[in-house]
Amino acid sequence: SLCPIGPVYLMVEFIVTHMMKDFPMDLYMRCVQVIHKLICYQKKCRIRLHYTWRELWSALINLLKFLLSNETVLLAKHNIFHLALLVVNLFNMFITYGDTFLPTSNSYDELYYEIVRMHQIFDNLYCMVLRVSTNAGQWKEPASKVTHSLVNVRAIINHFNPKIESYAAVNHISQLSEDQVLEVVRSNYDTLTLKLQDGLDQFERYSEQPKEAAFFKELVRSISLNVRKNVSLNTLSQDLLLKEFSTIS
Repeated sequence: SLCPIGPVYLMVEFIVTHMMKDFPMDLYMRCVQVIHKLICYQKKCRIRLHYTWRELWSALINLLKFLLSNETVLLAKHNIFHLALLVVNLFNMFITYGDTFLPTSNSYDELYYEIVRMHQIFDNLYCMVLRVSTNAGQWKEPASKVTHSLVNVRAIINHFNPKIESYAAVNHISQLSEDQVLEVVRSNYDTLTLKLQDGLDQFERYSEQPKEAAFFKELVRSISLNVRKNVSLNTLSQDLLLKEFSTIS
């Protein structure tokens, strides 16, 4: 099935192009939630999308890196831990259920490869949320949730990193290729222990009322004003119709 790939491309494009100091937190939250709902649908229906999922994983890891690099500035305005939790739980969805919707077994191997390759970002995230969660303050609880959500990501890193280092030492290789790392990953799944996490495929169903009512009212007003400004109206009825739209409450 290829139909849902379009939204994935759009979400990835948004993630990689809007990391700025004037951070659009609400839009990032919506973006990650859209991806989560799509993955939940894939899991439920066992749909295997033929998509290069590494593009998404890379975008999400870079987003975590951005949050870490701008922690002080962003925390003055936003609860970055909520977004970080959503991102980590996307990885947990892939780790726990990826075999039901990733296109091939190689895709699952590549997921582990990316987590291990970019382990420093996850290590830094864990250190940050652990620091915040062990101190009193307004972010203690949300940071603690991120700490707990990282349990399987850290288990993967702590399991495979020593084996990769051992493989490199035994074979006298200073830097392993991707294929060599994947070989280590594939041959060491059996001894990996992961924790079953509940509720990963649960989400709040979208409803525009009452949360989005103000947004849609403003959107309609903006559209009607823009049409009035740029479109020549030939009839009185059209003008009256636009006036009706502009007074929606």
